[in-house]
Amino acid sequence: SANIDTNSRLCMASSVAGHKRAFGSDTVPGLYEDLEQTDCVVLVGSNLAWCHPVLYQRLAAAKEARGTKIIVIDPRRTATCDIADLHLALAPGSDATLFNLLLAEIDQRGLIDPAFAANLDGLEQALAAARQTLPTATGLMQSDLQAFLDLWTGSERVVTVYSQGINQSDSGTDKVNAILNCHLATGRIGRPGMGPFSVTGQPNAMGGREVGGLSNMLACHLDIENGVHRDAVQDFWSAPRMADRPGLKAVDMFQAVEDGRIKALWIICTNPVVSMPEADRVARAIK
Repeated sequence: SANIDTNSRLCMASSVAGHKRAFGSDTVPGLYEDLEQTDCVVLVGSNLAWCHPVLYQRLAAAKEARGTKIIVIDPRRTATCDIADLHLALAPGSDATLFNLLLAEIDQRGLIDPAFAANLDGLEQALAAARQTLPTATGLMQSDLQAFLDLWTGSERVVTVYSQGINQSDSGTDKVNAILNCHLATGRIGRPGMGPFSVTGQPNAMGGREVGGLSNMLACHLDIENGVHRDAVQDFWSAPRMADRPGLKAVDMFQAVEDGRIKALWIICTNPVVSMPEADRVARAIK
């Protein structure tokens, strides 16, 4: 069935799309242990202290034990800033701008990893775009911007943690890729203590993806349009048949309820009248 969509859609869809665009697969290339092995943690759009308190305690302990540098990027001052060495209160929505400036700085400092660069498609186009980025667009003081650029580029092991402040945006996928680009360009990925790290905003958004609970994905991050992938899942489940094309995503699903194409709806452990865009319209559709 492709007729199910989980909270991953509202939580992590931007990361799903960004990962697939960068890696060909919706794969998070990091481990929680990386936060305890790195030199620098950058938290972007993530109030870890409130949303992931156990992980926050692990990070605070790592800072105490190893002197880990912590940068918080958020227009607001949050509780997470209590352990930050640097808080960048950037202009709302300018995250991609900031990471494009970082990519340009990486290039200028000669930090592009030649082994990685040889296998990257579109690097020159990304660099050309990054070089045109205006520093003033972030709304940051030059001293704070420079401190961020120096810390990120000067740390061999960097983990960039991002969450809903990146994902839930009208350009969330591009923001995700702006972050991934910096790690790919420098080869700071796939080794202990370094990499881009998408952390879920809702308890089981990752679990929903893992088991194929999205209308356009199969279990284990496999593609519903790929016949080989469909056969693998169908064989494992001994399923009598498999959907061969994507179903309706959450927003489209409620529009289909509204116009009568969907006659039955099963809602489990969520309240779309609160969480969906155009919530009043959703309420009318369900009624």
